[in-house]
Amino acid sequence: MTLLLSAHSVALHAARTSAEFAAVISALDTDLNAAIVRKAELVKAEDKAIFGDGDLADVRALIADCNAQIELIEKAIEGADARRAKAAQDEAAIDIEALGKDAKAKAADLSKRWRKVYGLIEQARAELFECDALRRSLLATDGEFEKARRPDLRINLTTVRREAMAGPRASVPARLSRPAIQADTMRLSFLSLGGPLDNRSGIRAQTNGVTSNADFRHQAGD
Repeated sequence: MTLLLSAHSVALHAARTSAEFAAVISALDTDLNAAIVRKAELVKAEDKAIFGDGDLADVRALIADCNAQIELIEKAIEGADARRAKAAQDEAAIDIEALGKDAKAKAADLSKRWRKVYGLIEQARAELFECDALRRSLLATDGEFEKARRPDLRINLTTVRREAMAGPRASVPARLSRPAIQADTMRLSFLSLGGPLDNRSGIRAQTNGVTSNADFRHQAGD
C-alpha cells in the first residue's frame, strides 16, 4: 500500500492539468476502495480471533495499519481534488482569454468585411448613376429613331440590362440571420424580374396614369 501511495505521489507531483489530477484521484479512489474491502475482511478476522481463531493482536495491528492507510489516501484525495479544482479554474481563465482574443480577431475581420461591403455598395451606387445617365441618353436617341421611322435602330434597354445581369448567384448559407435574409432579398430584387431596375415594374405601377399613346411609349422606354 505504501509503495502504491508513493507511486501516486509521484504522479500527483507531476500533474499539471485538471485531467491529470482527475486521473490520479481515480487511481487513489481505486486504492481506497481496496483498502476499505481489506479492512472489512480484517474486521471479520478480528471477530474470529476474539473467539480464539487467530492472533487477535496481529489482526488488530493490521486493522490499525489499514485505518492509517485509508486516512492517508483520503487526505491525498482531498489534496488532489483541491489542486484539480484550482487547475480547472486556471484552465477556464485561459479559455476565456483565448475566447477574448478570438472575439477580437473576429471583430477585426468583421470590420474589414463591413468596410468592403461599404465600398462595394458605394461602387454599385456610382455604377447605377452612370447606368441611369446612359439609359436616359439612349431613351433620347430612341426618340430620334422613332421620329425617323427607324425602329430597327432602337435599343431594347430591358434586354440589355437583363443579359448583362444574368449569371450565377452566390449560394445562401444554411444559417442566416433575419436581417441578413432581408438585406439579401432586397439586393436580389435588383436582379429579378419586376424589381426596381426592371422597366416593366414601372409600367405596371404607372398604367393607371396613362392618358395617351405618347405617354405610354414614354413610360415603356423608362
